[in-house]
Amino acid sequence: MLSRRGRWWLVAAALAAVLGGSLAAVRVELSGGATAAQATTMSGHSPTVDVQRDPWYGMALFDSDVRFDAGAPVSHPPNVQAAAAILVDPDTGRILFQMNAHRELPPASTIKLLTALVALINFDPHRTVTATPGALTQAWDESKMGLHPGDRLNVEELLTGMLMVSANDAATVLAVDTVGMERFVATMNAQAAELGLRDTHATSPVGLDDPHMYSSAYDLAVLASIDTKEFPLFDSIVASQYTVLPASALHPAFYLGNINLLLNMYPATVGIKTGYTENAGGCLVAEAVRGGHRLISVILNANYVYSQSRRLLDWGFTQFGLPAQYPSPSPSASPKPQH
Repeated sequence: MLSRRGRWWLVAAALAAVLGGSLAAVRVELSGGATAAQATTMSGHSPTVDVQRDPWYGMALFDSDVRFDAGAPVSHPPNVQAAAAILVDPDTGRILFQMNAHRELPPASTIKLLTALVALINFDPHRTVTATPGALTQAWDESKMGLHPGDRLNVEELLTGMLMVSANDAATVLAVDTVGMERFVATMNAQAAELGLRDTHATSPVGLDDPHMYSSAYDLAVLASIDTKEFPLFDSIVASQYTVLPASALHPAFYLGNINLLLNMYPATVGIKTGYTENAGGCLVAEAVRGGHRLISVILNANYVYSQSRRLLDWGFTQFGLPAQYPSPSPSASPKPQH
């Protein structure tokens, strides 16, 4: 894996035959002091493989130095039953709690935090996108907002469906019907590399199970921090419990209820993203604000992700002297759609 110390530049040149005689150079800044050869071989994964492809060229990346560091040990850490978890204070960069925070795990639909970042960086929210049949091939049990071929929605509307109801059709249209799936996913991986997210690799914008699709609690906390801090549109979408995209000449009406149950279970919650697949289990990235303090939690591959997230966030606020609101929460089962 790449060290976060130092900076090195990778310049990848494309063969002229691929771009019809033109030669494109892709420059990507990666955090770390490893050589390019080491980056390719460590952990059996190459964080640069996608950015060497021509289709990535021309897409923008977001540069950020968001990092989280462990604080002083706590005397009574919470009991979290999950494959991995983390609780961070994004305003100070402090880790309040972590468990297997860098373990590579299936992220399910929490990978849409990265999908959203690529879309927000590269597309005007008012840009109209026409849904094509090739983008609407989702299985019956995937989460969808109900798009049909020929529907024309703007990027903001597609992001609303993707983030509120975890709509795989919206996420796929955002990729396929803008710059193409290969180019979009390559940009997702280039963006992860740019941010130094060495535990993350995407194979689609939706997060369905794939051996090469993975992320970590730490990386998802970084993405959540960037999405919420830098993009007010993202913030407003994930905080909404219900919204209607009114019918127009471009598309029918869409009635969207946020599937993040924590918005109702824990009043301090202001987002962010759920996820579930058979391999990933229950996943939840959550943000809450109390007493002027903002916390982000990530729980991966767990049962009762809502109750556990509520308990973890509530414990975090007690570290700032705030009273516990839910010392003994009742478990609430995680939803199980194919996000």
